[in-house]
Amino acid sequence: MKQIFKTIFLKNDSLKKRETQSKVAFSLMPAPDLKSAEGGLVVSFVTTFFLDKNHETTKMSEVYFTPTTSFTGQYSFPIQSYIYTKDNKYNFIGDYRFMIYPQFTYGLGGNSTKDPQSEVNYQQIRFYQFVSRKIKGDFRLGLGFQLDNYQDISEDSKIAEPTDFTIYQKGDYSNELSSGIAFQALYDSRKNILNPTQGYYFEADYRLNNSIFGSDTNWKSIYIDARKYHSFSKTRHKVLATRAFYWVVFDGKPHYLDLPSIGWDRYGKTGRGFTRNRYRSNSLLYLETEYRTDITRNGFLGAVFYGNFSSVSNLDTYHFDNWTPAIGAGLRIKWNKLNDCNLVLDYGVSKDDWTFRVGLSENF
Repeated sequence: MKQIFKTIFLKNDSLKKRETQSKVAFSLMPAPDLKSAEGGLVVSFVTTFFLDKNHETTKMSEVYFTPTTSFTGQYSFPIQSYIYTKDNKYNFIGDYRFMIYPQFTYGLGGNSTKDPQSEVNYQQIRFYQFVSRKIKGDFRLGLGFQLDNYQDISEDSKIAEPTDFTIYQKGDYSNELSSGIAFQALYDSRKNILNPTQGYYFEADYRLNNSIFGSDTNWKSIYIDARKYHSFSKTRHKVLATRAFYWVVFDGKPHYLDLPSIGWDRYGKTGRGFTRNRYRSNSLLYLETEYRTDITRNGFLGAVFYGNFSSVSNLDTYHFDNWTPAIGAGLRIKWNKLNDCNLVLDYGVSKDDWTFRVGLSENF
């Protein structure tokens, strides 16, 4: 918090480079969670650090812990990490979660409904770990292990006829373990992963779930995340950011909870303007662009304006027939100048839906 009060009186432009930078920066933010009408509480802990004194040859690393609770019995304890070793030789990407997460279902693919069909209750343990090695420049190749364990699954239906969840699962509510290895190609030329102002990010993961690795069901998936950042000023924060995201499962039948769904990308930041789970099918395509700018000369206050399109395929056809747009705007408050961390307040609207998001890093 002291960084905020210091920032108010600083007159330097927000993007002027500091000659020295702290090795470790820690940020904390408790706030109401108003992602939807359900509400709740979220606490964000962000720690950034460098594993070498030379910040020109070793990039910033990040560990993000965001425990949340809602007024409807949802509890989530995720820890996510993005760590570079000295000279960026190795990169470690981790996603570890324990969740008690009752969620509404809205149907699959083109059958998605305005109102919930049911509420699915379950507990989830997730363990994702990737290790990649630098090949040349900012390009790297890696290998990962991905595990999702769903337990105590049950459904509370809100409609008279069978729900899409029941039909897809054929009435099977037993526990499910999905586990397998994943091959990763990664290109990341960003300097600051909390608040990028330049560069490219491209990630492609090919996941193979198989009984050899303990999985209850054999299936495969492809996960692609591509982003570009362009700065229009060397002294002010004026950035155009774009993102394209594609996620597909195939060659088998994953559990309903493993199907691609809006808001369930690794960082949970697709779908501003859409309630999480609002759209789900065997493939998801998401496009978003955002303009970020300063409001005050010293960068203490900023604003963003964004729009996105999302679509899930018709189940079993992989055809994208319906596209749903969303628009929104947000406020940025400089939370920590050491790592350029912002308090993020975003409001988005789409057809029959809305979200309000709070966080300590940009959405992408």
